[in-house]
Amino acid sequence: MFEWSTAHGLDVQIRAALVDANCVRRYHDAGVKVNVWTVNTPGEYSRLSNLGVDYMVTDYLSPESL
Repeated sequence: MFEWSTAHGLDVQIRAALVDANCVRRYHDAGVKVNVWTVNTPGEYSRLSNLGVDYMVTDYLSPESL
């Protein structure tokens, strides 16, 4: 997926559990934004936010819960 999406300049959507710092860095270095799904706990939100993901999809988190 990395080679194809970066070759076409397409942003990616990846299941949150599969994302780590190296993943985010590689895509960002290639100029690609990273969206993750599904982030449903404040802890997972914090982890992914600290990694620098660009977008997150959640089922029910609200700003007040973070």
